Amino acid sequence: MACHQPPAGGRQTAAITFPPSRGASRMRFHAPMAGMTMAILMTSTAIAQETSDDTVVLDEITLTASRTGATESSIPGSVQVIEAEDLAIRLRNGETLDRVLGTLVPGFAPSNGTIGGASQTLRGRSPQILIDGAPRTSELRGFSRELAMIDPASIERVEVVKGSIARFGNGATGGIINIVTKTPGDGQQTDLSFSHVRRLNGLGLRLELSRSSMGNLYDGDGNQIPSDPLVGQGGADNFTRQGGAIAMDWSSGSNEVTARIGAYSMTQDIEYFTDYTTNPVSVGTTPYTGRDVKDISRFFNLTWRNTDTALGETELTLFGSDTDRRAAFVEAGIANPLYYPVSPTNPMQDPNAQSELSTKTLGSRLTIRTPLDRWRQGAQVRWGGDMGYDDVTQTYLAGRDLIAPMTQKSVGAFAQLDVPVGNVDISAGVRAERFSLTGDDFTRPDAVQLKPTGLYLLPSVNVTGGTFDYDAVVGNLGAVWHATPELDVFAGISQGVSIPDVGSFTRRAMAPNPFLPGQTVPFASLQPEAQIVNTAELGLRYSGQKVSGSLSAFVSTSDEGTVFDSATNTVTQQKEKVWGGEAALTYIASDALQLGAVLGWQEGNYDADQDGGSIWVTVCPSDQTSLPRP
Repeated sequence: MACHQPPAGGRQTAAITFPPSRGASRMRFHAPMAGMTMAILMTSTAIAQETSDDTVVLDEITLTASRTGATESSIPGSVQVIEAEDLAIRLRNGETLDRVLGTLVPGFAPSNGTIGGASQTLRGRSPQILIDGAPRTSELRGFSRELAMIDPASIERVEVVKGSIARFGNGATGGIINIVTKTPGDGQQTDLSFSHVRRLNGLGLRLELSRSSMGNLYDGDGNQIPSDPLVGQGGADNFTRQGGAIAMDWSSGSNEVTARIGAYSMTQDIEYFTDYTTNPVSVGTTPYTGRDVKDISRFFNLTWRNTDTALGETELTLFGSDTDRRAAFVEAGIANPLYYPVSPTNPMQDPNAQSELSTKTLGSRLTIRTPLDRWRQGAQVRWGGDMGYDDVTQTYLAGRDLIAPMTQKSVGAFAQLDVPVGNVDISAGVRAERFSLTGDDFTRPDAVQLKPTGLYLLPSVNVTGGTFDYDAVVGNLGAVWHATPELDVFAGISQGVSIPDVGSFTRRAMAPNPFLPGQTVPFASLQPEAQIVNTAELGLRYSGQKVSGSLSAFVSTSDEGTVFDSATNTVTQQKEKVWGGEAALTYIASDALQLGAVLGWQEGNYDADQDGGSIWVTVCPSDQTSLPRP
């Protein structure tokens, strides 16, 4: 679980949003609500449309996020697909993708107001963010900015599959958010967003160039929102982002190749430090002295697909990324009680102790869909394997390591069997995963702990590295009953696996006596256990001509939940449990008016002292500020 600490004096809010027609103003109301998010949505179209009595039946979308070529109606779990046109109006009005998803997706935590993904969970646990089915950053260090960094004009749709999912490997304990980008298409097109599409015989090319900027942001009362509301994450104000990408597709016979290569950079210019002593946090009066928040990334994704091999449809994907991220500098104080001094004899905060993270990822994924019609009509098995490589370093401006430099190699294999039995679709699968993690020798820098009784020097600690292996075998079983052409009832159990944020454990390395200098601790004493999350879910979905909706309830458990304690600045693992429910309803009132509502509720507890009991926790409130800085 990504966060557990309730905010000091904080509250969770429900947002009731009425997206306006063109030229209208936007109104938003907030009301306190514990452990629940709700949104009521109304969309009106300003352009007149011709009415028609002819019903047009659209083909179901094949979900990239399922990896198995499944459609929404065949998945025994909660699935949501948000198309580009549903995102466009909100994104054009200045909302960020994370805020839009927090409004439209029940169970996805509200936006934290930053460019980082800290505290924004799916069903109280970490989602795996994929772009075209591939990750852009390493799971070894939790510092995600993908939802803020992607160019909105490049998005074709967003697929959300909830629950513990292992088909893409490490990280999806709460579900998968897969952003599918646009391909060249069949025609020629130039947009105001500076994208250009051209097709030459079987080859399609799409060029994307974008630049955006934002000034100060203000809340509903007219107060300026601080540039770093969540302790080092950076904010969504005073930034400039530019990026570019080339997408390509080519087909010949049963062969198809798609590719995307691109880069982006983002810079946030902070003027004043944040005052974390107010509720809510506010813009301080002290001028910001750190360097700009930055994010620079290069990436590629290449997929070959053949629909007619001897084994069935075969797909091979190669992907990679190289990302550099700089966090905001945070003054020592109530929100940053553990900081790096100039030297052991000078307890003043080192002005160069601003964090910079570098991650490199490479990977390949093979997926084969083999029909089993000779055994049973409509049955098929989807199987394949993955290989991955991650390289992670984190330093401060002077170049000193803040975490143990790490590399991880992973290999996995999976098989998923789908069998139709009458009007019931049964699905069962298994995945085996092996991770080999190597941590280099490193020295955790001297640190100063601020306490009400004074300053306490925590001398540097030597951490001896090594290579460590993680193994996991997880499975899933589910069924969908197509009760009527419009109504599906589904139930399933599934498991997901995640290697927790290993970097945060090494960054907080402590010897048994933290005040004694010159001590050494082995990496093995710090490494966390692999987290396996078990999820059970029951629900239904209805799709009629005018009314559609879904309803589900879930419970997820883990013996290796991860909790950050802001009071002691430590990260621990223990048993935890999260449960909740979600509902969504859409009504098409006319060709020009669509009404909708979503509701999500979740609660949880964890065994803080590992004695078999439990204490109550709040699952990721939207205005939480007591999180570890990146």
